[in-house]
Amino acid sequence: MALDDSQLVAIAVTGCKQAFQQLYRRHHKRVYAICFRLSGQAHLADDMTQACFIRLWHKLDQFRGDSQFTTWLHRLCVRQAINELKVQQSWWRRFIPTEQLEPQDIPTVAFDEYHQLDKCIAKLPQRTRMVFVLCAIEGYQHKEIAALLNIAEGTSKAQYHNAKQFLQEMLA
Repeated sequence: MALDDSQLVAIAVTGCKQAFQQLYRRHHKRVYAICFRLSGQAHLADDMTQACFIRLWHKLDQFRGDSQFTTWLHRLCVRQAINELKVQQSWWRRFIPTEQLEPQDIPTVAFDEYHQLDKCIAKLPQRTRMVFVLCAIEGYQHKEIAALLNIAEGTSKAQYHNAKQFLQEMLA
């Protein structure tokens, strides 16, 4: 009989790595998808997914069962992925001022296994992509996005509008 997430969490909190491994196997594809859509790059998504599960291991004892584990994990991963992107962005800014980057200078990755929309989402500018993914795909409200990204709610709405326009042009 397979254990549900709450049971696995209760066992993993005691230090049982096999229970945590089952949670990982059960949820790593969803976590990777979140990270990939937010970062737009496979190698970043791999690193961010690993960081999310490391964070999960350290925060597992904070899961209280007030919501479904998947809901709690999703929020933890979105916050971790955004923090990872902020750290990476500030690291690169020391070497290349972003205003000097042209769109064609931003590295791209072949995404053969993903459908056309994911390819187009990956081509959006980072902030626009993050707002679009959080709103359209992950279901966050603009107020929540604004708080997560430290931007104004109106900026979130404008970025979302821009993303939709960019995607319509790319898919036309």
